[in-house]
Amino acid sequence: MLAELFGSQTTEKCLMFIVAMGGSYALEIANTFKISKTQVARTLVKLEQADILVGQDKGRTRIYTLNKSWFLGKELNVLLLKALSNIPMDQQEKYFMKRQSPRKKNKSV
Repeated sequence: MLAELFGSQTTEKCLMFIVAMGGSYALEIANTFKISKTQVARTLVKLEQADILVGQDKGRTRIYTLNKSWFLGKELNVLLLKALSNIPMDQQEKYFMKRQSPRKKNKSV
């Protein structure tokens, strides 16, 4: 959908996943979309160097979020949210609606 605008499908998927989840790391994105971790990591580094993303180390993991202080940050966020809303609901549930916190012990499914 936005791959032509961003130059690659990996960039599109990384940005959409980060916006949908509020932040993420390379391995989570790679596992979600079944693409190479190296390819995702290179894309995230490229976006961080361009000031589009902000990376923060948490332990041995680098968490990336959208750079709100980038001069086009708000517009990019709106664009990506609008693109997310146009994705079919089954794909939204599959890729962008993952459980963030663990299920309570002994809770029925």
